[in-house]
Amino acid sequence: MPARWPFRLGVALATWSVCLAWQSGVEPVGRVNALQEAARRIEARDASGAEAALKPLLDASPDDPIALNLLGLIRLQQGSPSQAEELFHRAIAKGPHLPGPHVNLAMLYGTARAEDAITELCKALEIAPGDSQAPVLLRTVARSAAAAASRSGDKEHALALLLRAKQALPHDPDLLVDTALAAMDDNLYPDGEQYLREALEVRPDFPKATYALARAYLAQSKMQPAEEQMRKYLRSKPDDATAEYGLGFILVNEQKVDEARAAFEKSLALEPQQTESLFQLGEISMQKGEADRAGDEFRKVLARDPRHAGALTEVGVLAFRAENLSEAQGNLERAIALAPAYYKAHYYYALTLKKLGRQEESQREFQVATGLQKHDSPILRIAPDRQ
Repeated sequence: MPARWPFRLGVALATWSVCLAWQSGVEPVGRVNALQEAARRIEARDASGAEAALKPLLDASPDDPIALNLLGLIRLQQGSPSQAEELFHRAIAKGPHLPGPHVNLAMLYGTARAEDAITELCKALEIAPGDSQAPVLLRTVARSAAAAASRSGDKEHALALLLRAKQALPHDPDLLVDTALAAMDDNLYPDGEQYLREALEVRPDFPKATYALARAYLAQSKMQPAEEQMRKYLRSKPDDATAEYGLGFILVNEQKVDEARAAFEKSLALEPQQTESLFQLGEISMQKGEADRAGDEFRKVLARDPRHAGALTEVGVLAFRAENLSEAQGNLERAIALAPAYYKAHYYYALTLKKLGRQEESQREFQVATGLQKHDSPILRIAPDRQ
């Protein structure tokens, strides 16, 4: 059980009527006192004292579900998770109205048994929909397990875990955003868009959801809505240099070149090391026929990042157009080595080889470029999400 997750004590002691209703050989007030004393000692990490406080109660009533639940916590403190698990299951069998043992089982299972943990938390929420601890733990388990699955490359499993948690908390904005990001990571952008819209219905002022929705719209080529959401995000986070870059990226796709340039320049003003904004300024200068300005901007990019395939390609293109074929060849070869699937680098390399009289090699490069063209997409993307 992760140390950062607290023991589940509140539900075991909070419901006075449940305590009074339980029939045992111990007087009801004595029972409550014993449970409270055991809980206090568990919180103080005094496992032996807690067990001593419970012993008279369990001797008189060995099937008391709250006492069994607390004894399970004691066994966890004593390093006996298998015994703790058995006690939590007994507590559930004897007290099916109690959410606490389900939550404790979930804490015991953690991310190592995420599916089982999520199942137990869903049961706890069915019993006590207003419980405060179960939703927090459910989000934590689902998010951590999904992140681990995603890192291992199993994006479908990551999404499945979050969807299972979302069934229990269908209107939780944080969980909706996590599920949306997992869906988008699996290229399910329409699903991600839907979850983000639901999150923003619950919590309209939610910058992380707004930023992610801009990404979802951009991925679906819904440029105007993407711009609207990115501008909304920037109204709440005006100093976010990466978001200014994202806005510029969207505006470029909308062919609003002058507005895009202003966004990239603001991004650089906020964060001078924002290399991608500088690269995009170079792209805009190329588009506007400002070759000298573009060259300066691309060289600044390469001074910061000599392995930037986009900038290497563009300086190669500029050299090709200036008939500096040896320089063009060198830069384009480096670009291809760094980004083998970049269509533009292959295309201009083929043109360069043709001008150098290397016809056979040029033809092979044209064939590679033609094969890549249908799958070509920009090298750069806006950052995946914001906090």
